[in-house]
Amino acid sequence: MKRLLTTENKRSIKEAFKGNAVFRVIDAGYKEQENRMETLHFSPEEVFINCFVGFDKMLKNREEISGMVVRMWYDTNCELRDDASEMSRDFQKEELETATSCIVYSIIACMMASDEWELIRHTDSLMSQIAEHSDPDSIFLPFDMNIGSDFVVYIQKYISTGKYISDRIESPKSYADPINHLATPLDRTKTKEGVRKRLEFMKGVLPDSETRIMALADFNKMIEAVEYLIENDVVKKQETKIPTKLPIAHLRYTFYLVFKNEGHFIGRTLWQDFLCETFLQMQNNKNSLYKHFSDKPNGYNNYYGLRKKK
Repeated sequence: MKRLLTTENKRSIKEAFKGNAVFRVIDAGYKEQENRMETLHFSPEEVFINCFVGFDKMLKNREEISGMVVRMWYDTNCELRDDASEMSRDFQKEELETATSCIVYSIIACMMASDEWELIRHTDSLMSQIAEHSDPDSIFLPFDMNIGSDFVVYIQKYISTGKYISDRIESPKSYADPINHLATPLDRTKTKEGVRKRLEFMKGVLPDSETRIMALADFNKMIEAVEYLIENDVVKKQETKIPTKLPIAHLRYTFYLVFKNEGHFIGRTLWQDFLCETFLQMQNNKNSLYKHFSDKPNGYNNYYGLRKKK
């Protein structure tokens, strides 16, 4: 397959994979590299596709991994050069080397996230290949600054499915994430409506009390952050965390219900990251959040009058 993409291909990939954990990291980390290139303009979409071309080849041919790794940087670079010539895309030698190194480091990140020694043991060799041709910090740091736990979760789930992104990229019509199918705008609108309805009780008071669960301004700030996540598949950064009077376990379980019933296409880890980033109570309780996200507190439904909700 071609390692370089047309403008139509790029647009289709960005739309089809905008919620993909790997694509989000590559896009955030390497968009600036594309902007710096005066001629080749190698895009994050091209890094993403080439990453899975290489990673999938390893997964499909595990007995040949050692041989692949020895020549991976050079094979990738030569194929990029040949495709660029065939497609009449101008490039500078340094730009092609940077593009190659971005691809190889993206593959390394997938290998590390796999938690499989069979893959991880080859990463040092690949890092050395990058260091021979590029400034390592310019390749490693932009990527590493954007990687999160959802990247690891995605890769391990991806490996377990046995379905490959590289099998779905022959034409724009077949682009699809084999794990996280892209939600439509209508899906996202309905999700926002459902989540707002579920969280409406947080504008009220604690049971048998006149204590407000949270200030109205904070409720609106929370809803804005929730809708940002649903719309963009990205957790909005909060300089000032939102306080509530809910017990920690109840706040955690409320958003587990959001994930389970309305926002499942966003992904469990993103909802957990949302709680950590958004709420003051979660700052010292992150371990509890990830371990007990789905644990239902005693009397939760009766406590909040939520008998009709799942």
